[in-house]
Amino acid sequence: MSIAKRSFLLLILVNLVVLVFISSPTDESAQLSPNLVAGYPGASLEGSETMVTALPVINRTKEDASRVLVTGLSIEGGSLATKLPIELGTIKAGEQGTVFATFTRGPFTAGKTYLLRAEGTLSLGGRLSKFEVQHEVRIPPAAPGKDAAKPSTSTPKRVKGAPYPAEPPRFNDEVNTPSKWTVPVGTYHQPQPRSKESETQKAPGSRQHHALASPPAVSFFTNDGLGISSSSVNEPSGGAAGQVVFATANWFAAYSTNGGSSFTRLNPTTVFPNNMGGYCCDQVVVYVPRIDRMIWLLQYGQGYRIAAASPATIRTSSGTAWTYWDITAAQLGFGGGVDFPDLSVGDNSLYVDFDQGPGLVVVRIPLAEIAASATIHFWYTDPNNSTMAYFGQLTQNPHDEIFWAGHNSNSSMRVFSWQESSTTYFWRDVSVGSWPNNNVNLKSLTPDRQDWVSKLRDDNNNFIQGSTRVLGGARQANQVWFAWTAPSGQGFPQTHVQWVALDRNNNFNLITQQQIWNPNYAFAYPALSTNSNDEVGLSLEYGGGGNYENHVVGFWGDFIVYTTTSSNLGIGRFGDYVTLRQDATHPERFDAFGYGMNSSPTRSDTRYVVFGR
Repeated sequence: MSIAKRSFLLLILVNLVVLVFISSPTDESAQLSPNLVAGYPGASLEGSETMVTALPVINRTKEDASRVLVTGLSIEGGSLATKLPIELGTIKAGEQGTVFATFTRGPFTAGKTYLLRAEGTLSLGGRLSKFEVQHEVRIPPAAPGKDAAKPSTSTPKRVKGAPYPAEPPRFNDEVNTPSKWTVPVGTYHQPQPRSKESETQKAPGSRQHHALASPPAVSFFTNDGLGISSSSVNEPSGGAAGQVVFATANWFAAYSTNGGSSFTRLNPTTVFPNNMGGYCCDQVVVYVPRIDRMIWLLQYGQGYRIAAASPATIRTSSGTAWTYWDITAAQLGFGGGVDFPDLSVGDNSLYVDFDQGPGLVVVRIPLAEIAASATIHFWYTDPNNSTMAYFGQLTQNPHDEIFWAGHNSNSSMRVFSWQESSTTYFWRDVSVGSWPNNNVNLKSLTPDRQDWVSKLRDDNNNFIQGSTRVLGGARQANQVWFAWTAPSGQGFPQTHVQWVALDRNNNFNLITQQQIWNPNYAFAYPALSTNSNDEVGLSLEYGGGGNYENHVVGFWGDFIVYTTTSSNLGIGRFGDYVTLRQDATHPERFDAFGYGMNSSPTRSDTRYVVFGR
């Protein structure tokens, strides 16, 4: 080997030794770490010169990051008003912490996108490292505001029988993505005194009621299991029309012709063509007595399928004869897929919502066109207007106006409304009492040490999950209720449910803000509905404190909810929703769909429950 070659190799060896030395930082010599990344932030204006922000910092490694310290924060055009450093403590492997900050000296512009940056230090494997993360954040449009919905159409198609080959669900990148909005900490608003704590009792047998004189007795007319094993991320939904019950969960459908005493399983991929990117998972069902149709909403890779059939047709066809309409993301001018749908029924319209791109989309379809199996002429909203409502679900029992909402911060909500007679929808901001929103504290462990609310924590999900309208009654109320899951904090020892009632007749001002909570166990995943007596029913899940996660139901104001399941297995990925409907045959009652988990055999226990006074 020549002297030149030997010298060259020696130089390479020396450089490698130096590189190894530099790449092995000690506590005294920190190096830049690529192990932390930014999640989707949130940013809201509190006046033109003040912006509140929330920036998730995610640990993508397989080991815990300790001593995480934020030493620098910046956003273009702003001056940091939050004191540094900010201690995030330990961020476990695969989890995240959130940096809450306030910036001043704008002016900041609604609708504009800003680059939010954070830097600091952490200890990973005993070595001190530096980190830098950044993410663009778009300030929501100014409020109050409005926009025109856009029109489109879809032609009907029909299926009968089950001629299609079975296929497994197809997952795409859009399915179960993290929330694209993290709720900032806003200016502190003194909350109202917290409500009385709620207790749990075992639901009595069907056609029995509990014996307490106060609150009034609750009767259980049905509490039946579907007897069908499904995903632990169950997401049950359903509708009932007398003896015909149609229910769905991940990834099946089922129907009953004997009031829920027994169910027959259906595979959605054999009932419908497997086009539109293939059937995935999410499904929602509602029965519409006005047109005597069961509405079945199915999620596909490229959009949604809305199917309709009468209860009589479901009975005679064994659940396989449907008229359906397809709505694709491309048809609406959206790129990418869709996720997390919901349904609600107004006086004359069916409402569909789903996540797409930056926010929430709401679609309005005339019921008369569904009943006629005709081309549907529908209207839809712009997701860019509703980033803070990501994952949000629609108000049940909306009558002549649909509502949805999201959190600008933990002391301000943005409430959207859309009257059936108009093609323009509106939004405004509503002040509420400050509630705990640091989702590091959103936890609840089952007896086998499974954190059943982990998905809500990891995705920063304080989304508006339960909502209903209370219209009428002795005082002629016109209220809109919104409910969401919140972590422990501010005197609440456990994960719990926060809810507000807003006055539609008085610019949506706050009437009351209360909670579903207990110091010993957690509540989560609330669903609300209103019966013909203007009572608000509850369907949700509880667990922790020595309890497995279980489905519970009840009436708001009783401060007692009743377990309908007997779980003996914990699941770390629970969710993502349960449902509640006003019963069509007996409108003073409620139809609830929830679930628990059993270990022998390991399966989800999907329940159909009918209860009332």
